Amino acid sequence: MNCKPRIILEGEMFNISECTCCQRIGLYYNNLLVGFNPQDFLAFTRSFCRIDFAACSVRFPSGKEHIVVNTCHRDIQFNFTREEFEELKDILQQAMVLLEARQVLKQNTI
Repeated sequence: MNCKPRIILEGEMFNISECTCCQRIGLYYNNLLVGFNPQDFLAFTRSFCRIDFAACSVRFPSGKEHIVVNTCHRDIQFNFTREEFEELKDILQQAMVLLEARQVLKQNTI
């Protein structure tokens, strides 16, 4: 089966879309491409948005503060500057609002 993505939110360097067939959610951000089932996307978004950058960041060799975000795979982590972290956090929150609104509208049409 070929996925048929429906864009939830899109910008120059990001895209969040949902497959109309299998409901998997794809997150493209800068050089990351990650797929989620809807429950995992919700869990990732909630977890990501609870992170306190100031409390968890570390100084990298470049001198800039970065945050390292663990994933469900022990050997894979993401790292973000403050600007990237805040931007992705905002994108994820916007996508969640749009997904929730879509779900409410779907329920009201049944």
